[in-house]
Amino acid sequence: MLLAALALERVTNQTELLIDEGVAVSRLSGEMRDQLQNLERSIRQYLAIQDPALLTLSERRWDMAHDLIREIEAHELDPQTARRAAEVRHGLADARLAWQVGTAEPESMRESVQRIHQIEPTLDAISEASRQRIDERLDHLRSASAHARRDMAISALTLIPLAVLLAYLFSVAVTRPLRDLYRTIAALGHGRYSHPVSIRFPREMRRLGQQLDWLRQRLAQLEADKDQFLRQVSHELKTPLASLREGSELLREGSLGALSPRQHEVAGILAESTVELETLISNLLAYAEWRSERKHALREWFDARPLIEELLTLHRLPMVKRELRAELRLHHVGLFGQRSQLRVALDNLLTNAIKHAPVGTVIEIEAVTTDSRCELSVRDHGRGVLDEEKQRIFEPFVRGTEVEERGVRGTGVGLSIVREVVVAHGGSVEVVDAQPGARFVLAWPCPLPQHVDADGLQHDAPPALVAGSAA
Repeated sequence: MLLAALALERVTNQTELLIDEGVAVSRLSGEMRDQLQNLERSIRQYLAIQDPALLTLSERRWDMAHDLIREIEAHELDPQTARRAAEVRHGLADARLAWQVGTAEPESMRESVQRIHQIEPTLDAISEASRQRIDERLDHLRSASAHARRDMAISALTLIPLAVLLAYLFSVAVTRPLRDLYRTIAALGHGRYSHPVSIRFPREMRRLGQQLDWLRQRLAQLEADKDQFLRQVSHELKTPLASLREGSELLREGSLGALSPRQHEVAGILAESTVELETLISNLLAYAEWRSERKHALREWFDARPLIEELLTLHRLPMVKRELRAELRLHHVGLFGQRSQLRVALDNLLTNAIKHAPVGTVIEIEAVTTDSRCELSVRDHGRGVLDEEKQRIFEPFVRGTEVEERGVRGTGVGLSIVREVVVAHGGSVEVVDAQPGARFVLAWPCPLPQHVDADGLQHDAPPALVAGSAA
C-alpha cells in the first residue's frame, strides 16, 4: 500500500508539472497570436498612412513576438512541438527581414504580412498539442490511480479489518480529488467558468486546484472582456455609420445636387455597403447580448409548431425571393428547453439553409421528441458541407468555403451560437450529409413527463401532434 501511494504521488507531481507547462505554453501561444495580429495591424496601417511612428511601434512588437517564442521554447516540449516552435521562430525571422526590406520596398512589407499569416496555423498546432499532452497525462494519471487502488485492495486482503478500513478511506481520499480535477478540466474545456475549483486533499492536488481556479477566473474575465469589447465596439460604430448611411442616401437621391451616372453608381454602392455593414454590426451586438443573457433563461415544455411557423413567417420574403418551400415534419410537437434560446438557434439554422439552398428547392424542418430526447433538424438541398469543415464552421467568426465562393457574407457567429445553445442544454449539434445538401441536427436530453391527464395528454408538456407537413 505504501509503495502504491508513493507511486501515485510521484505520478501526481509529474502530472502537476506537465499541466503547468501545458497551461503556460497554451497561454504564451495565445499571447503570441494576439501579438502577431497587432503587428499585422500596425504594418497595414503604416502601408496606408506612412506614419514613421508606426515603424517604431512595429519594431517593438517584433521584439515582443521574438521574446514570446523564446519563452515557449524555454519550456519542456515534446519533439514535434519543439520543431513547430522552431518553425515559428524561423518564420518570424523571415517575416521580420521582409518587413525591414519593406521600409524601402512596400511590396516586401506586404510579403511580411503574408508570412505572418503563415505562422498562425503553426501556433494553433502548438496550442492544440499542449492541450492534448495535458489530456494524455491525465489519462495516465487515472490509469495509475486505478493500478494503485488494485494494489491496495490486494494488500488489504492480508491485513486486519482496521487496515481494510484505512485502505478504503485512502482510496476515497485519492480518487475524489482526481474526479473533481477531471470534471473541472472538462468544464473549463466546455467554457463553463461559474463554479470555483476547490480541492482540499492531497496537498499537491490542492495547489493544482488553486492554479486551476486562477485559470478559471482568468478565462472568465477574458470572456467577459471579449463580450464587453464586442458591445462597446458595436455601439461606438453605430452612430458614425448611421451618419455615413444618411449622407450616402442624400447623395444617391440627388438632394445635394445632380450626380453623373458613374457618381450615382458609386453612391449606390456606398449606400448598399453601409446597410450591409450595419447588419453585420447588429449581428455582432446581438451575439454579445445573447452571450450575457443566455444563463438566466428558464427551461420549460413548449409547443414547437408555433415557434417554427413564426420563424418561417419571419423568413418569408427571402424564401419567396429564392422560390423556396418549407416542409415540416413534426413527430412530436412538445420540446423542452429555453424557448427563446432554441428560437435563436433555429433562426440561425434557417438563415444558413436559405443562404445555401438552390433556387426553387425545399427546406426540410423536422422535430422529434422521445421519452428522454428532443431533436430538431434543418436540411437544405445545396452543395453540402466539406468533411474538413464540419467542426470548424461551429467556431465563432468562421465562414465556410461555399459562402466565400458565392460571395454570401456574414459575421460567422450564427452557427457558433447554435452550438452554444445546444451545449448549454446538455446536447450536441452535428452536420449530416443529405445527398444533396446538408442536414444540421440538434439533439439534447429532456426529462420524462410527470403524468398524463384524463384526456391522455401529458400534464407538463404540450400534447403530441400527428405527424404532417406544410409548405
